[in-house]
Amino acid sequence: MKREMWKDEGRRMKPLRAWIFLGLAFSSTPTLAQSADDIVPLRPALPEIPPTIWEMYGGWIVLGIVVVVALKAALIWWLMQPRPFEPEPIEAQTKRELEALRQRAEDGKTLSQISRCVRRYFATAFELSAGELTTTEFCQALAASGKCGGELVAPVSDFLRRADERKFAPVSAAQSGGAVDEALKLFHAGEARRSELRQLTKPT
Repeated sequence: MKREMWKDEGRRMKPLRAWIFLGLAFSSTPTLAQSADDIVPLRPALPEIPPTIWEMYGGWIVLGIVVVVALKAALIWWLMQPRPFEPEPIEAQTKRELEALRQRAEDGKTLSQISRCVRRYFATAFELSAGELTTTEFCQALAASGKCGGELVAPVSDFLRRADERKFAPVSAAQSGGAVDEALKLFHAGEARRSELRQLTKPT
């Protein structure tokens, strides 16, 4: 009985299935035809890729790097070169040192420095022979040079001898003062003598 009922239902479902199949076939046919015939719209063409900076200016970049490296190397070389030493003029050095010693007490050490300034100035300014000389030898060399002039040899020699005596004198006797002022007077007299010598040797 049941088997006959299934057969009956199967006979009824066959037309329904056929209609459903036909409906799907006819409904999908236009869509398939349309999708087969239509052309898919294309995207717009991309712009041309521009050349890179290296492609356009590669040669100039390399040249610039070479120039910068060369300039840096030249600068380093120039900075490492020894600079010519320009000594301070003897007149400027002597005046500066004597003015600095004015503020100090005239003990043995200060008197020794004042005496050394005076000796160095006259030895350099009037081209005396180099070397360590005693006060007596220095005074003899100053008188023999003839450049200093007779009017300066005596006061310079006297100043140096008195400075030597005061350097080894007791402290109470050494602090009489005025050594820097006297040394500056001799310095200015020496500069005046140098000016006279320049005038004498100046071509007319």
